[in-house]
Amino acid sequence: MWSPSVPSSPFGIASLVLAGYLFSKLLRFGHREKHLPPGPPTLPILGNAHLIPSTNFYKKLKEWSDKYGPVYSLKIGQGTFIVLNDRRAVHDTVDKKSALYAERPRDYQMEVSLGNENIAMMHATPLWRAQRKIASQMLAPRRLDEEVAPIQEAETCQLMHDLLETPEDFSNHVKRTTASVATIVMFGFRAKTFESFWAKCAYINMDVISASLEQGTYLPIEQFPILKLIPDRWAPSKDRAKRCYRTTTDTWTEARELVEQRRRNGDYRDSLCDKLLSEEIKVDVPLSYNQLSNFVGAIHQGAADTTASAIRTSILFMSKHPWVQEKAQVELDRVCGTERMPTWKDFAELPYINCIVKESLRIRPIVPSGVPHRAKQDDWYDGMLIPKDATVFIPAWSLHNTCYSAPELYNPDRYLQHPKLANDYAGSPDYEKRDHYAYGAGRRICVGIHLAERTQWRITASLLWGFRILPEVGEDGKEVEVDTEAYQDGFTHQAKEYRVRIVARSARHAEVVRREFAAVENYLRKWE
Repeated sequence: MWSPSVPSSPFGIASLVLAGYLFSKLLRFGHREKHLPPGPPTLPILGNAHLIPSTNFYKKLKEWSDKYGPVYSLKIGQGTFIVLNDRRAVHDTVDKKSALYAERPRDYQMEVSLGNENIAMMHATPLWRAQRKIASQMLAPRRLDEEVAPIQEAETCQLMHDLLETPEDFSNHVKRTTASVATIVMFGFRAKTFESFWAKCAYINMDVISASLEQGTYLPIEQFPILKLIPDRWAPSKDRAKRCYRTTTDTWTEARELVEQRRRNGDYRDSLCDKLLSEEIKVDVPLSYNQLSNFVGAIHQGAADTTASAIRTSILFMSKHPWVQEKAQVELDRVCGTERMPTWKDFAELPYINCIVKESLRIRPIVPSGVPHRAKQDDWYDGMLIPKDATVFIPAWSLHNTCYSAPELYNPDRYLQHPKLANDYAGSPDYEKRDHYAYGAGRRICVGIHLAERTQWRITASLLWGFRILPEVGEDGKEVEVDTEAYQDGFTHQAKEYRVRIVARSARHAEVVRREFAAVENYLRKWE
């Protein structure tokens, strides 16, 4: 009778033991370890990799939460992903233990795409802390309200004038305005038109970044290290990452060189780039040439692109909900009448504008799956392990569709009891009253939150004061319904181009717009 031969030499026995060990490790690769939160069943080696969709990843996060609970885990190869679809879980971990969750995930695609030089995505190194400190000071509420407010209000005046002249280009007018506010603060130049370099640079770069970093579209190299061996010519995502870094760095290098050229002509301006070049602002960690350029550029593109996206969402949804416009205009007429446009000083008297701003960020958050965090060390939540180096998601869209009744309905009224700005609720221990998670959480909350809130509020208030937003009328004379589900897939989530009519509320409103724009034209020229 046949029987298997058993190696008798020490080398043979050692080889057999090693082979058995490697085989058992291979079988457990992708397996959900003990004490992790529950999640979808895993397959050997793959874990849950086969379940990750190539589009609408953020919706899948909600689907899994409905099935496996508000806190669950995913296994992708050797990587562990923890999803916190629960207010208390976010507060008790990322908010209360922010130092433990200030890191970004180790992600080959992200690191190559951005060179670890984008403040939003870079690891929590001394360099990041130095940049965060500077950005927080430049974008602090007091500085914004004392020094940047006239810029925001003047640029909003141009937006209103542009909407009077060419309302069909409303989308580009909004994009120009948010870009111009940001680029004055960052580079000391304004975007006079949407076709100018200072407007287009932010959107070109953000499109490249969004395409490069969309979840489910690139190789999970950190989870399956062997994939790093695939030649670039066989891995389109690797090529996208390298092109992303080249494109963004080239853009912000050009922007910096324009600033330096201006300065050589003796024209010094009050911008972040000027202050860094003249060393008026001291950086705790020295910046290389590319690091300085990409630092300033990353803040500019974030402030321009995400704010414009949120405003375009508001316009899209308000065109389908005229009652929202009418409710806001009752407030605006009471406070401003037809003699002036609203200003930031009217904030407390115009609470419904704030509700509209919040609702657009809730119903269509800019980064719907949230910018992921990484656990610096093992942590525990309700008896469940969040292991060291786990990628931690705060899925904004999923949270917004879990925490609110009738979440699919656009209804700014849900925020009538939230009169404060988003930062006030994000920093409050009363996590049940948090308004939304569009800006993130913890130590990595969006550094531009104060600028974004003020720009969105100003534009929304002025737009509704001066105009009605109406559906487009087709050739058959019937109103054309806009599609509120038509959003571009990518790391960021933006409404595809759509058409609406923007019509002045009265001749008097139009007259005031022209008068107020004429009053700021010379003021704006100083940044051209």
